[in-house]
Amino acid sequence: MRTFRLNSYSVFAAAILIISAALAVGVYGVVGATVERMVRKDAEAAAVGWSRYLAANLADLRAIAAGEAPNADSILFIERARQVGQVFRFKLFDPAGRLRLVSDDLGKKWDNEPKLAVHNPAAAAVVVTGRPHTDVKQGRAPARPPLYAETYLPVVIEGETVAIVEVYLDQTGKQALFQEEFALTAVLLAGMVALSFGAPGCALYWRSRQKARADERIRYMAHHDALTGLLNRGTFVERLEDALTLAEGAGEQIAIHYVDLDQFKDVNDTLGHDVGDEIMRMAAQRLKAQAGDGDLVARLGGDEFVVAQRHVAGRDAAEALGGRILAALSQPVLVHGHDLAPAASIGIALAPRDGGNALALLKSADLALYAAKAAGRKALRTFTPGMDDELKARLRIEALIREAVASDGFELFFQPIVRSENGRLTGFEALLRLRDEAGELISPADFIPVAEEMRLISKIGAWVLRQGCAIAAAWPDHLSVSVNLSPLQFVEGDLCAVVEAALAESGLDARRLELEITEGLLLNNTDAVIEQLRALKGLGVAIAMDDFGTGYSSLSYLWRFPFDKIKIDRSFMQAFEARDAHVSNILRTIIDLGHSLRMRVTAEGVETAKQAEHLRGLACDYIQGFHYGRPVPVTAARRALT
Repeated sequence: MRTFRLNSYSVFAAAILIISAALAVGVYGVVGATVERMVRKDAEAAAVGWSRYLAANLADLRAIAAGEAPNADSILFIERARQVGQVFRFKLFDPAGRLRLVSDDLGKKWDNEPKLAVHNPAAAAVVVTGRPHTDVKQGRAPARPPLYAETYLPVVIEGETVAIVEVYLDQTGKQALFQEEFALTAVLLAGMVALSFGAPGCALYWRSRQKARADERIRYMAHHDALTGLLNRGTFVERLEDALTLAEGAGEQIAIHYVDLDQFKDVNDTLGHDVGDEIMRMAAQRLKAQAGDGDLVARLGGDEFVVAQRHVAGRDAAEALGGRILAALSQPVLVHGHDLAPAASIGIALAPRDGGNALALLKSADLALYAAKAAGRKALRTFTPGMDDELKARLRIEALIREAVASDGFELFFQPIVRSENGRLTGFEALLRLRDEAGELISPADFIPVAEEMRLISKIGAWVLRQGCAIAAAWPDHLSVSVNLSPLQFVEGDLCAVVEAALAESGLDARRLELEITEGLLLNNTDAVIEQLRALKGLGVAIAMDDFGTGYSSLSYLWRFPFDKIKIDRSFMQAFEARDAHVSNILRTIIDLGHSLRMRVTAEGVETAKQAEHLRGLACDYIQGFHYGRPVPVTAARRALT
């Protein structure tokens, strides 16, 4: 009898374990299926919004679908469109399902390629059903992300299906986000189901409550950004469309404020993503505080936000809110022990003047944002029709920069620096130059800020150092070369190694290399910057503070770091020519200050003999400017040595 009871208990316990395990596996499967469904739905929603963006902006879409090659403007747009949101690749088919274009292989000649014009049944099927078709797949680096979705959907313009697009979307982050949200729910549901054998009523009640909360969370996540709690892009576009319809009927205007946090990537790179996430949440709270009742606030992705201001009286009212947003976002904040001063740029567009639908308005506001960044950041700009041309010009410069980086297409020009007392040549300043398609020089003021925003300035700066040192190594030993450094080159943290490698490769004596920095570099992370400057000094190179007198000119910079030279900005020479009575006294003060700190002084922008003579009387050490020579190519600089 005892044996029977023992076996019965064992069987019962085993049955409980098996059933509990089966139930746990079942719950896990349900959660997995839910996550997969959400990934699929998210991919379809993102693809639909993206395809509308494609249809609204790709002018020769019909022609491409008919088998023609895209024009130059379309190629630039396709390169940009391939990096919108989660999209990393797309294919274009004609309405019959024949392949016409692959976004990351634009160089193919479709007429001669056997893969082209091949019929794709999945693509053709969406024309028949009129609904998107999505497959979620596992990917392998580097060609594919770990999880991605391929969504086929028709591109409809004015009620006509003009093409079929297959959109590749990176869903790795979304899957992780959904799984994270459901992990705790899965464990709780599995535990409650197992306990339901002992307390079925209580477990059923608890499970019902948990499911309701999970469903509510799912609904919330489908419409909101997980980090900030703001509306996500898809929901914002939907609600903006509704608001536009209401505004049109009431004869009202809506203003779109496209907000981008300036140089936010530097925060993540230098201080970590925890600090970056906290700043994002802070920015969201400040935007909501400035928005009015009924306004829409969303995070579009990355460090980009948008505010839809409803019931706007006009441009002045829109710009007034934009100004308040800029002021709010720029307020200092203490994050994890770091005192930070965030900044932002804003582009504004008004409906119905600048666009009749959500995507058109966002495009106009985005163009205005580009203009604000081009104006030096920490600014706002309102859309004007000419901004489209400005964007095309910028994209053209970006293409030229990429090509120059890939093929060493930059040039160095050299401007002489002479001794003030006798006019003797002491060296040259190396100046970066870039030519356009016609061979004409592009102003550095136009292309260097773009290169900095493209995060290519460190690579370009390393090239300038290598080239400048290599060229100077062939000069007589008494001549030096000066190279300008961008503040962004200090962010990478390996600048000292880059300079050391350039010196070793060229064989140039370190004492013949002078590195020029601007005062703005020392405003943020001063201690870290000074540490790198001291390491550079340890190599034996000279350090000069460029454009002295135009920025903050804090004397603390001069005594905290022993510069070898200060360079007086060219604006003083312009004021001298304007016969400003105070200029001579200011020049004398700067030169005496430099000498008292055992620093040499160079005056830039000297264009006349009168200016040179005056500086000589003030005991200025060096002179640089058109009076002694304009920047010239390396061959002309060599001729000046003979």
